[in-house]
Amino acid sequence: MKITVDLDITPEELRRFLGLPNVEGLQDEMLKMAQKQITESGQGVFNDLITGAVQPMYAYQQWLQRMMTGERKEAATPASQSEEPKSKKKT
Repeated sequence: MKITVDLDITPEELRRFLGLPNVEGLQDEMLKMAQKQITESGQGVFNDLITGAVQPMYAYQQWLQRMMTGERKEAATPASQSEEPKSKKKT
């Protein structure tokens, strides 16, 4: 035997019927505290996350650009050009 009962009640009425505590005030307070903490300290964290996420995309973009232009990696970096004057200064 199977019995189906459909109830048309609000979540508040169901909470009271089941005897669950009302934690709406606690949830609001916790949400306000979380928002305050994110706005106060989140800027540095988000900047670090964004910087870390952008670096691989930037490297990929440079790689694609070198592939499209036929440019070699050694020619793309100014480090190979700056090494010559340093070695001349040592002699």
